[in-house]
Amino acid sequence: MTETAARAHEPARRLRARTALRDADELSFSAAWREKSVRLDRTLETLERISAALCVTPEGPSALCRAVVDAAAHHFSARWAAMTFADGPLRHELPQVILRFGDRVASGWDDAPPLLHALAARVVAARAPVVAGPDDGPRTKLGSREPGGAVAVPMLLRDGLVGALAVGLPADAQVEESDLPVLLTLANHAGLALHNAWMLEESEGLRERAEAASRAAEQHATQLGRRSRQLERTRQRLEQARRRQLLGQERNRIARELHDTVAGHLLSIGMMLEWCRKQEPSSSPILERLLTSKELARSALEEIRAVIYELSSAEHPQDLPAALKELVEELTHTTDLEITLRVHGRPSALRRAAEHALAQIAREALFNVTRHAEASRAWLTVRYGGRSVDLTVADNGRGDAEQLQRKLERPAGSGSNYHRGLTNIAERARELGARIRFAPRRSGGVKLEVTAPLEVPPASEPWEP
Repeated sequence: MTETAARAHEPARRLRARTALRDADELSFSAAWREKSVRLDRTLETLERISAALCVTPEGPSALCRAVVDAAAHHFSARWAAMTFADGPLRHELPQVILRFGDRVASGWDDAPPLLHALAARVVAARAPVVAGPDDGPRTKLGSREPGGAVAVPMLLRDGLVGALAVGLPADAQVEESDLPVLLTLANHAGLALHNAWMLEESEGLRERAEAASRAAEQHATQLGRRSRQLERTRQRLEQARRRQLLGQERNRIARELHDTVAGHLLSIGMMLEWCRKQEPSSSPILERLLTSKELARSALEEIRAVIYELSSAEHPQDLPAALKELVEELTHTTDLEITLRVHGRPSALRRAAEHALAQIAREALFNVTRHAEASRAWLTVRYGGRSVDLTVADNGRGDAEQLQRKLERPAGSGSNYHRGLTNIAERARELGARIRFAPRRSGGVKLEVTAPLEVPPASEPWEP
């Protein structure tokens, strides 16, 4: 080609060169733009995962740690991701290291990759991000090194080191400038969220302990109130008993004085009048006055003796229902047995000895129920008839009526304390001329039935109710 022809084709060649250069620049820009777009999408997705991870704070520190490690592994498409902890409260609540290998989660340094040990130590010492290449880590047991490198950032909280967040990079991966801020943001938010999660668990534990302490204090206050009321009732009963004791002592003193002085003097007067009567002839007009005086002295002596008896026995209850009511109140405050007292019919006047004996039979029977029957309830019933009074003590315990009846009929002096109590009941019933027997209760349990006459019959005459 001649020089003239070459100059003619030069503009076309330059145009083709410029066109090729422009096409190459456009292709390069398009590839870079696509790569940045992919990274931006991944960054946004990672931020969404960070938000989701921080939302599991109420589930506790362990769940939060796993969510943060998952977000870091996703952003870097990491071979592994790990979170380690420095000394502090979180170190005592969580494992030393939490690892993610694909779909597998592990904890403890025994499962950690070799590069993580040195990387975590460098981050703790520097308190700054650390990027390590494949050649920075120790060799494996087979003599080779880990493929790819790793990057780690510190987790800080109020200028204090909480731990470190690290990821193992894939082979030939490079850390971009935008990756470290994402990882730092995730680590810093994770440190704060972990602290909040730990504080939430601590506050929840404190709340539960406070509620438990409050319930215990309420129960203790209730028990103290109940004990205080029981002590007050006991104090009142002790005061009443003390007053009755003082009154009884004074009555006994008066009874002794009447017996030793007035009754003795009246007896002496009667004896002297009898002596005088014997000295007078039967026709003497004085004899009639002596006999009248002697009769008056005898009548006064009988009245004095009646007063002495009343004063000596005045400390006993006036009637059987009152004695049983006092017994029920005493056992209700001193035992867990729930006792119901019923009185049927019009109360008849009983001899004081009979009232005392029936009250003691009821007391002994209820004591046996509380000690041996394993009962929660008892019923005390008094029924007055024309010629008799019936006393029934029933319970819902586990007693055997036939066995109790055999023990009741067994001679005294043999058996246990339980048998001794039944013997006392039998002896008191015998003194009253009463009939006594055990029978099964219809709704479960045992009942003791005592039928006593209003008047004790002579020993030669059988009594029929």
